[in-house]
Amino acid sequence: MWLIDLLLLILLGILGIASWLKSSQPKIGGQLAPLESISGWVGLVGLIWGIILLLRWIAALGAFSFAPGMMLIALVVALVISALSLILALPTLRTLLGSNDFTNKMADLAGKLGPYKVGLGFACLILALYSLVMRI
Repeated sequence: MWLIDLLLLILLGILGIASWLKSSQPKIGGQLAPLESISGWVGLVGLIWGIILLLRWIAALGAFSFAPGMMLIALVVALVISALSLILALPTLRTLLGSNDFTNKMADLAGKLGPYKVGLGFACLILALYSLVMRI
């Protein structure tokens, strides 16, 4: 579980800050292209995993009384993964499900989250670093 979280945090983090990276380092655009070509699928997997993390967090609410710090970090990880994944997965969701009421509502939510994409990307990378440091 920890490794899946770490891998998703790193992938989502890189995809989240890709536009910022390309604007600050134009040479890196070619290296990010293969990863950006699968960003929708990474987002879709991240969205599913984020929902699973949220459900696991709700199931473990009893642990909040003796490990509040870890529970808050777990909630932040689940929310950041879910939010950034929704932004990235929306084009793939629309391709798979078509344009309907559900995807239109998700598009509205992703539009509200869109300005925070780079910040969510940096948050993913910081959480991945925290996860690595705490694991060692």
